[in-house]
Amino acid sequence: MEIIENIREAGVVGAGGAGFPTHAKIRKALEIAIANGAECEPLLFNDKYILAEYGEEVVWGLELILEASGARRGIIAIKKKNTDVVSSMEKIIEGRKNLFLALLDDFYPAGDELILVSSVTGKVVPQGGLPLSVGCVVNNVETLRNVYRASLGEPVIRRTLTCTGEVKNPSVVIAHIGTSIQDVIDACGGSTVDDPAIIVGGPMMGNIERDLNAPVTKTTTGIIVLPSDHFLIQKKSMSMPWIIKQSKAACCQCTYCTELCPRYLLGHELYPHKIMRSINFGLSVPPEVIESVFLCSECGLCEVYACPMELSPRMVNHTIKNNLLESNYRPQFDNKKAITRGDNLLNRKIPTSRIKNRLQVGKYDRKVSSIVETNPSKVEILLKQHIGLPAVPVVEVGDKVKEKDLLADIPEGNLGARVHASIKGRVSFVDQERIIIKRES
Repeated sequence: MEIIENIREAGVVGAGGAGFPTHAKIRKALEIAIANGAECEPLLFNDKYILAEYGEEVVWGLELILEASGARRGIIAIKKKNTDVVSSMEKIIEGRKNLFLALLDDFYPAGDELILVSSVTGKVVPQGGLPLSVGCVVNNVETLRNVYRASLGEPVIRRTLTCTGEVKNPSVVIAHIGTSIQDVIDACGGSTVDDPAIIVGGPMMGNIERDLNAPVTKTTTGIIVLPSDHFLIQKKSMSMPWIIKQSKAACCQCTYCTELCPRYLLGHELYPHKIMRSINFGLSVPPEVIESVFLCSECGLCEVYACPMELSPRMVNHTIKNNLLESNYRPQFDNKKAITRGDNLLNRKIPTSRIKNRLQVGKYDRKVSSIVETNPSKVEILLKQHIGLPAVPVVEVGDKVKEKDLLADIPEGNLGARVHASIKGRVSFVDQERIIIKRES
């Protein structure tokens, strides 16, 4: 179908998560397409900016998804506190009988795919399953804007992100894909601390990046600059041996990590306290307890909010999950098993304001009104900015390229996404991981 092929050619991937290639998400026989504008991570403003400035394009992208999938309803999920955005979107969808708004409370993680599907439709995605399992597809609002632009032949060569924290001019940044983190910070006036530490992504699920030359990718939602001695940096810098040692000394099996786990509250058989018990005390547990780490979304509520001892079940789950994946172990969950959502999911929503207080980032929670665009002299385009295999280069060192030119294609017969030139210039480096382009005057 032409719509799906346009999306494929443009290299559109999920802009709000792990970067799943969008063309591979669209299936026939879907019932509902959801536009995810929840933006539940504190300090980020990308989705609100896109909905405010390009709401019509988001809606057109959603309508293209409806047409391609045969879905009967499109739902745009926004937090009700964003009254200006809500008012704008109500006007845009007025008269469109198959489009609706879903107004969400301000809680974390409202934007998690499975939580969002449950909040908006009342359906529970089976454990180990995808929204497709219950006839839904979820796309971030920037992804949907990119879907619309793909219909015009425009590939994904820019990324909207928030740069905030210890910078002179906190801004929403329109960044060329491949721009360095340092260039983004410079575009926002530079750092206001002498020894900055960088979190790429949101403060809850983002990771520390030590290399300021690391590039912006299609999935970069935020760049948060903090002092190197900030609580959040110290928390994210803990080594796994230290986390295990700390857990063995302090885990009291209070079960709070389980009782506040969004996936557990959804009805999935994820029990972080049992995983901690097996790690801490070496007790024999059923293998399904350890396998349940694959159900963890790594939202971080357990370590930031639930645990009274400030331990990190999230990092324990993450490490076990990676070790099992490296051993080529894949669990088999019963996707047909009926799950009943517990009432406590509605009663245990953690307000985002409390998350900000726990993270000690309240001073950076200021409205970002500045919009800046990068102007890099060089870009480093990673060939794997998505779930699937890396893209295969179609250019060589010395080639001149124009903005939007194809740099690397999807490996034949595999899951992947195309990448394109974000600036005009000459290719100065190519390997199996990256392509570097230097701008020429």
